[in-house]
Amino acid sequence: MYTESAKDTKIQFRGGMFGLILPFIVLFAGIIMLSVAGKAMPMAFWAPTLAAILVALIMAKKPTQCADLLIQGMSSEMVSIMLMAWFLAGIVAQLMKETGLIEGLIWLSININLDGRFFPLITFICGSLLSTATGTALGTVIALAPILYPVGVALGANPPVMAAAIVSAAYFGDNIAPVSDTTIASAYTQGVDVSAVVRSRLKYAFTAAAIAAVGFFLFGAGGSGDGDLSFVGELSPKGLIMLAVPLLLIIMMYRGVHLIVALMSAGSLGILLGLVTGLLPFERLLVVDMDNFVVSGVLVEGIQSLIDIAIFAMLLMGLINLLDKGGFFEWLINACSKYTKDDRSSELVVALMDVILCALTVANSVVIVMEGPIAKRLLVEKHNISPDRSANILDAVSCAAMCLIPYGFAPLLTYMFAGGSGAPVNFSVNQMVLFSFHGWGLAVVMLFSMITGWGRTHGPVTTGKKAEAEA
Repeated sequence: MYTESAKDTKIQFRGGMFGLILPFIVLFAGIIMLSVAGKAMPMAFWAPTLAAILVALIMAKKPTQCADLLIQGMSSEMVSIMLMAWFLAGIVAQLMKETGLIEGLIWLSININLDGRFFPLITFICGSLLSTATGTALGTVIALAPILYPVGVALGANPPVMAAAIVSAAYFGDNIAPVSDTTIASAYTQGVDVSAVVRSRLKYAFTAAAIAAVGFFLFGAGGSGDGDLSFVGELSPKGLIMLAVPLLLIIMMYRGVHLIVALMSAGSLGILLGLVTGLLPFERLLVVDMDNFVVSGVLVEGIQSLIDIAIFAMLLMGLINLLDKGGFFEWLINACSKYTKDDRSSELVVALMDVILCALTVANSVVIVMEGPIAKRLLVEKHNISPDRSANILDAVSCAAMCLIPYGFAPLLTYMFAGGSGAPVNFSVNQMVLFSFHGWGLAVVMLFSMITGWGRTHGPVTTGKKAEAEA
């Protein structure tokens, strides 16, 4: 076995950089083929991901070192937190499904005559407020998708637009929230205060949000609209008491409580409420069928509902570690440096690099940390572009990309929650991202800004001690 220090050394591949990139060519070719065929599902992605790992082991000059690095990437702290959060979220979602909260919300919506065509727009607005308050895109998806998607579809909202509204809302807050990891990373890597960055990016975010609001209003209708609520079951207001569960989750996230702690607390409250009110039979918590060697129940089924995306994420993060240790990011940065002759070309190169790295890593906070020093060197130091502008390009472009990458974690997570809600899912992930209007709006706004120079300023931003210390 290789030691930890050996794992940290640069790995070499047959064929040089092409050998390093070849596994990802195999991976993305497989994903594209599945997407074109309308079969873009996390479990289906296992096959091209495993094929990519096989190619990586074949191309590596030291296969054992390659295997160690794959395991290192899969076992990182970020992966562990992500998987644990998803599994707990799956339990909470299953709990809400079984205790009648969805039926209660639909009952309430019908009784107040809420029109389904406005539901995607309402979802986008409410979700944007939540993501801005909590700063977490995946947390917003976890909190909203299992509940709002089936309610919107039941009221006649367009299903893919409904799902896209949740993803769009998640990345609105991820872009502008002061507590967002991407906001913090983009500000500090450029040497500027978070407050200055947030103020300067509002014009881009709100313009994109206005475009998104129009899109969700125009395309929000289009669901069945025939009153078919057969997938819901008997409507009753009894399950409305379970609103306490997502409410607790939102409050705890807003107060900055760790997502794992918040999910565990919300899930425990939900189980307790369900048992006390009789909405959840005790025997449904855990069902062990020794005759057929089958285990089920709320706890098991909740975790199983997200196994697909969890395994895909774990395998993908192993491959991403190879990119890092193989020197791909350094090579990419050097290859792009000759195309940064002026302000416009430099900003466009940084944005393009942002999109490429997001497509490879599907983790925009990681991308910002990796690319941040390069953006600072190219934009702030070489062309004297203000650091808040550089931070805004890094953050906004990455958030737009994460809305629009079909195999990104937020779109896939939303899609899986939609599929597990019992509501009809008559669309693919590809169709869903076509309606991610905030992602498209943010992409158009930033492209316009970089080409025309709108919002571009020069010189340092001195709005706090942090900026002065980093200048």
